[in-house]
Amino acid sequence: MTENLVGPAALTDRAVQRAEVRRTAEKRSLRTATWNMTAGSWTVGVWYWAIVVVVAAVIGYLGGQTNTFEGEPIEGVVNGSVKFFLFVLGIIFPIGSIAVHVAAGGTRRSLIRAAWLTAGVVGVTFGLAAALLGYAEWAVFRSLGWLPTLESSQLDVDARVLGTVFLSQVFFCAVYWLVGAAIGMGYYRLRFLRGTFALPLLLVPVALVELAFQSGYFGKPFAQAVGLDDLEVLIAAVGGLVALAAAAFAFRLVTRSVAIAPVTT
Repeated sequence: MTENLVGPAALTDRAVQRAEVRRTAEKRSLRTATWNMTAGSWTVGVWYWAIVVVVAAVIGYLGGQTNTFEGEPIEGVVNGSVKFFLFVLGIIFPIGSIAVHVAAGGTRRSLIRAAWLTAGVVGVTFGLAAALLGYAEWAVFRSLGWLPTLESSQLDVDARVLGTVFLSQVFFCAVYWLVGAAIGMGYYRLRFLRGTFALPLLLVPVALVELAFQSGYFGKPFAQAVGLDDLEVLIAAVGGLVALAAAAFAFRLVTRSVAIAPVTT
């Protein structure tokens, strides 16, 4: 009778141990993947910001010497391209990480969660950098007598408020990074033809965040075309959350059962 009890108990203990090992490995891989993608984004991001600041300084210097922008509206260069930069990084990092991630004991689920966390961290940190540097650029241009406009918010009267700029940039940075990740993984999973057909659906979160915050050459005309160009900041934030949730769902959808391509050297 004792032997009959020992056998099932031993099996149960081994199952519990294996489950604990899997949980530990998944937590470790989650931390590692999040750190690698976040650190990778900022490693490249430092160079991006350095180049943007230099370009802004050159424009400011040459414009001041030639009076090119005297009395004319000028769009800042700091905020305009950051979301597109992060969109490209989002394409690169998850598909570049998935094979090594799974081989090291991670799971697709932990990679999905790592991408979500990375999008959040990147959104906040790059959004803060964009807001602070964009505000500094605006102040410098104003001191030169120019009329700068910020790529920040649908509310013109609030475009110079640092909090509004930060809020919009957080959503832009996070959504664009995550949509890039979804598109990259979509092509990885579906290959070129089917991935291209899926592209319009994967870009829906971008349309949503642009509609909510209405910046640049696309967001404002799009909002005006559909009659939503007078949204309040709170409603815009809700729209940003919807866009972020849609981007997170899209990435999960294309990643949760993706086949890992063999790594060749």
